[in-house]
Amino acid sequence: MTKLTDKPLFEVDRNPDGKTYNGITAMRWMYEALSGKPLSEEEALQITEEAKAKAAARRATR
Repeated sequence: MTKLTDKPLFEVDRNPDGKTYNGITAMRWMYEALSGKPLSEEEALQITEEAKAKAAARRATR
């Protein structure tokens, strides 16, 4: 099984246009690099949605 971290981050998370990057893939790569465990795209999306909700809640209480 190929690991995301087998390639450098700048190769893994690049979008097909070659100019922009995929934040979800970058998050998965960093998670694997730091923990040694893979993170599925679904899990990464869930974490992202939870973080967005927390940020929105913080902004609403200001």
